[in-house]
Amino acid sequence: MASAYALSVKLGGLLIFPPENVSAMWPPSGVALAGLLLTRYREWPGLLLASLLTGAVAMHAQWALSPAVLFIAGGNLLEALVGALLLRKLVRFRPSLDRVRDVLGLVGLATMVSTAIGATVGVGLLVARELLTLEGFWHTWRVFWTGDAMGVLVVTPLLLTWLRRGLAGWTLRRCGELAALLLCLGAVTHLVFHAPSSSAPDTVALHPMTYLAFPFLLWAALRFEARGTTLATAVLTTLALWHTAHGCGPFAQAAGHNISIVFLQSFLAAASVSGLLLASALGERRRAQDEVSHLNQELRDSLRTLAATQAELVRRERMAALGELSATVAHEVRNPLGAIANAVAALRRLAPKATVGHAGTLLNIVDEEVQRLDLMVNDLLDFARPMEPRLQSQPLPPVVEGALSASLRAGPAHITVARTVDESLPPVAVDPQLLHVALTNLFTNAVQAMPSGGTLTAKLEPDTRAGAPHARLTISDTGHGMAPEVRARIFEPFFTTRASGTGLGLAIVRRIVDSHHGEVSVHSTVGQGTTFTVWLPYAGQLPAPG
Repeated sequence: MASAYALSVKLGGLLIFPPENVSAMWPPSGVALAGLLLTRYREWPGLLLASLLTGAVAMHAQWALSPAVLFIAGGNLLEALVGALLLRKLVRFRPSLDRVRDVLGLVGLATMVSTAIGATVGVGLLVARELLTLEGFWHTWRVFWTGDAMGVLVVTPLLLTWLRRGLAGWTLRRCGELAALLLCLGAVTHLVFHAPSSSAPDTVALHPMTYLAFPFLLWAALRFEARGTTLATAVLTTLALWHTAHGCGPFAQAAGHNISIVFLQSFLAAASVSGLLLASALGERRRAQDEVSHLNQELRDSLRTLAATQAELVRRERMAALGELSATVAHEVRNPLGAIANAVAALRRLAPKATVGHAGTLLNIVDEEVQRLDLMVNDLLDFARPMEPRLQSQPLPPVVEGALSASLRAGPAHITVARTVDESLPPVAVDPQLLHVALTNLFTNAVQAMPSGGTLTAKLEPDTRAGAPHARLTISDTGHGMAPEVRARIFEPFFTTRASGTGLGLAIVRRIVDSHHGEVSVHSTVGQGTTFTVWLPYAGQLPAPG
């Protein structure tokens, strides 16, 4: 900041013209204020001291290094200090200038009020050193104050917006658009201000072309907000000051350079304030839209969470009701089933001749229906009871082989089984009994899908799921397959396409696999068979409890 302050003093010295011998554009005011606004309170003393010393050294090119030079530099820093305190305390100033209150505070407190301190100190020193008479005090004070005010109005916003964010968030295309805007603005400003000035003294040759810069300032505010507006204002100010200082443009006056530049400053101040106010208003509107979008997203997330919570609550209520129903069924149905089964067994013992012929067929039917009802009761109990597996780290191939063997005992004899097992698989954390139930259901479904025979393929191999290593079990059959609408509901409780099924087998499979932190999916094509895939994480990949 200190080096930037020294450089700005050099630039401000280029705009010092007689007879006032004060600069009509003083960038150090803007540099000092920006430095204080971008730093913390505890850094201010060192910052002010460095700026004071570098500023005094830089002024040595214009005036002899003396206490008076230090006095002027101190006055400039005092006005910056007062402006920074006013903005921070009264406005709660944000350097991004994306609020209207920040722009109004910068214009009202820093540009209009605090700069009066530096003007009073500087012009008072000129009077004290008899370089200026009392009659010329107010005229020179106005030029001095205008120069400090324009330094704050043009330089401070430029430094605040660009030192804080730079090109952050802008794409290459957006940067190219900004470059095109600045080139067009520079060309138009040069076209307007390079023309010779009016020869009539004390008049301003205003021309409609003077306002050709405003569309570009609007472009900058609409597309680039504060950062683009401050940069466009800096380009306009630099070119306009350059041409006016060389006696060109609609504001150049024969009465003197300072008078010409004071007239120009009114135009530049209006352009800068208009652009900053528009940019800040657009920034507030954008933030309001972002806030509304954020609140809408939070509302949607809350609604999704609420819907999921309600669905989970309904599911738990249904499970509780199903548990009560299952307990009732187990108590009220199993006892009669037991009595029927005992009666059938007793008939077979007491009347052996009744077990053959038509009577034997009827007894077999009764026996089969008893077993079927008992299986339905067992399915209800398995589905209703909480799934709390006792996970143990053990090899997976024996569990798979046991479930496959149990399923094949009741299946058709003409089913061909193809096994592919990777024996090098790491251990998997499983509950052997629960997983046996799930895999038996899957193998049994595959067998039942091929009543006329076919090929049952089981593959156990390593895989990666969600970026973590898993064991993958693939169970394929060559049966009739499933239609898409059936496949979409295959894991729903009580959904079945068999007349004798309960519709709970695959629902139990999913619950067991989920309780093992795994996943299960199905792929099926009508007439080409069905494939169930189960992924189970290795023992070392389980999530931490809690």
